[in-house]
Amino acid sequence: MSRQLLLILMKCLLELSLAGGLQDSTAADIRRSPATETAIRHQFAPDDDAFLEEVQRACFLYFWREVGTPAALAKDRKKAPVSSVASVGFQLSSLPIGIEHGWITRAEGQERATTVLKALIERSDNRRFGLYYHYLDYDTGGQSDAGYEVLASTVDSALLLAGAITAGQYFQGDIKLLADRMVADADWRAFATGPGDRVSLGWKPADTAQPTGKGEFLPMHWSLAGDEERLVYFLGIGSPDPAHALDPSTYYRLERPVKRHKDMPPYVVTWQGTLFNYFFSHCWIDYRSLGLDDPSRLGVDAIRVDWFENSRRAVLTHRQRCIENSHRFKSLAEDRWGLSACGARDGYIVPEIQPNYIDKDQWYEGTVAPYAAGSAVMFAPVESLAALRAFRKLEDGSGRPVAWRDPGEGGYGFVDSFNLDQQYASDDYVGIDQGPMLLAIENARTGLIWRLFMASPTARRACDRLGLSPSTSHNASPKPAAREAD
Repeated sequence: MSRQLLLILMKCLLELSLAGGLQDSTAADIRRSPATETAIRHQFAPDDDAFLEEVQRACFLYFWREVGTPAALAKDRKKAPVSSVASVGFQLSSLPIGIEHGWITRAEGQERATTVLKALIERSDNRRFGLYYHYLDYDTGGQSDAGYEVLASTVDSALLLAGAITAGQYFQGDIKLLADRMVADADWRAFATGPGDRVSLGWKPADTAQPTGKGEFLPMHWSLAGDEERLVYFLGIGSPDPAHALDPSTYYRLERPVKRHKDMPPYVVTWQGTLFNYFFSHCWIDYRSLGLDDPSRLGVDAIRVDWFENSRRAVLTHRQRCIENSHRFKSLAEDRWGLSACGARDGYIVPEIQPNYIDKDQWYEGTVAPYAAGSAVMFAPVESLAALRAFRKLEDGSGRPVAWRDPGEGGYGFVDSFNLDQQYASDDYVGIDQGPMLLAIENARTGLIWRLFMASPTARRACDRLGLSPSTSHNASPKPAAREAD
């Protein structure tokens, strides 16, 4: 089941509740702390760097191996009969990482990027108003008959386009031309059907057998300033086509509800508080360099937020809540934390952890998703690394790893989830879980994906229209030397 279907009802309720304007206008701005500056400057020790390299390589191999033929689109998950365009976005971003680390050659990466982008662009039944259907046939790039959701999805298209932009910036030439075409074709304004031009979650055909025929936009819209929402609006605002671009004020009119846990610092919360809500957009947008934003520049009365600081606060609060509940769930401990959307024993789950908009907890018996703590390495490198090492050391009663599967034996590193109380570990891998961890670790180590994406015309336009001025003070991360793969 897709993440959209799981969230549609909650999004509908959210929109109704926000109609009354529940944002706390008295909340203080979310400003960067000295501790966050220290985290940004963190340098990994050689043995930690080698460990993270191993984790990244395992993630990369998923996107290199789990693809269709001949279109080479990455699978939604290892066991899925379809690709998801969100997974393809992470796949395209993985290619520069694979080349820079010597896991593939530049020629191999360039061929793969060209194949994937052409497979998507040369079809006409895989998108609507320039935004792509969530699930596609991984062999052809066209519609799948596997019975999955048929929805031209704004957030999944945003993840795809972010990856295409990254690949285009890295390879340049024909690949950049293909990526630029996709970006220009995306008609974000067509999806701005909600109050105040809020963007719909997607467009659904009346007849799923006729994906380019009549249909309608979903009546649910992206309304909270979470990571999925900000990426959607950032890309829409950065469109090169004025007829397709969103008004810049829409980004700032996303609601910014502020809450806190006990005496920990307050921050802008999301609907569920699950961790992917705080790192998806950071995989590409370098919020370290953007600092405190200013809604008043576009006439919006809202608090100013440093989104890097906001995510660090969210991560550390999430970790603290896991520690406080470790007496209830065996999987949780000081160095075992991180609950997020994942494939679990009873199916796909989206945990709810306070502080969140709904003031509700749903722990799912403490099911841990290792990629959640791994993707938090951008904000909390010390705590994240400690968690990844703890996951790696976990063994069952027979001395076998609980949360790690060796790539040499068909695995792709950390399992998607595990639960010690249930004596369960997932035997599947999910593209939108492997991808964030791969990109986040790369950004924490070298800043590569941040540099590529932020140098793109789309990102520069978005920053200019939003009144954001990227600083170069945090762009000095060492870059690994490119080398040919064996």
